[in-house]
Amino acid sequence: MDLHATPFRSFLKIAELGSFTRAANSMGISQPALSASIRELERRLGFDLFARTSRRVELTREGQGFLANARRIVQETEWLHQKAHEIRTNELRLAVQHHTVFFPARTRLTDGFIASRPEGSVEVLALGHVRLLDALRKDEVDLAVVIESSSLDSVAANHDDDLERLVVSRRQMRLCIPSEHALAQCESILARDINKLPVAILSRLLGVALAEHVARAIEELGASTVRPPEADAYSILRFATLARIAAIDLGWFSPSCIGELSGMVSRVIEGFGVSTQLSILRRRRTQRPAAADFWDYAAQFQDGDIVTQ
Repeated sequence: MDLHATPFRSFLKIAELGSFTRAANSMGISQPALSASIRELERRLGFDLFARTSRRVELTREGQGFLANARRIVQETEWLHQKAHEIRTNELRLAVQHHTVFFPARTRLTDGFIASRPEGSVEVLALGHVRLLDALRKDEVDLAVVIESSSLDSVAANHDDDLERLVVSRRQMRLCIPSEHALAQCESILARDINKLPVAILSRLLGVALAEHVARAIEELGASTVRPPEADAYSILRFATLARIAAIDLGWFSPSCIGELSGMVSRVIEGFGVSTQLSILRRRRTQRPAAADFWDYAAQFQDGDIVTQ
């Protein structure tokens, strides 16, 4: 069985170079052997791929129409061999949300695991929340590392009964405000202080359940919500810094530690129990060894290096 799509690669190489001889030299095979393989491919397809003359080789109309299909077949074999390599080497594929690159808790978790197994192969894919869950369910990744609402309502909203989750850590949602604002002088903010206060909120791209839960909670306090043009957890704080307004702070990093966010302070909202959690998601089934190892590694952070707030 030819798992390398050799006849299709040969066809594409001849089409690219316009010569059987040059294609054969490029592929390291004899010109007669290459010609024979193309004749057999044409016989099986039922039409000629090339119009041959003594001076040059050109694609027939049928050959031109077949190019895109041949490219797809070759690409599929590349993916097939990549997947086979992952299975043989027990490569681990982790999906993470783009914006969590700024969250020390998440990067400490993934970086720590990678450092703990230098002989292992780990690929970290940054995806949007919806694409991340889709990749997990389609077995394109082994595990997903996500920031999600701690509310039980979010679990139901995601319709993810087929997924198992490990909660690594939780953070209380806070309010980030300009240092010159009167509320910045308070150690904590009262709920009544937020009434009519403009507050930048998250985008639904971070997950509908999380974005709606946070927006609903802040609106119930009477805040005037503002939707920035770029609204992940980090970008809303950049927007608020430029606009000098308040913004939702999920609590996963300190604005004071990032130069772009200078002049902003983070404050607790008294009596405001909204929080988010860092979770590991996997399908409910037997896991490959590398995925099981990461799950066990993440479990030790629950009361360890990643401190629950």
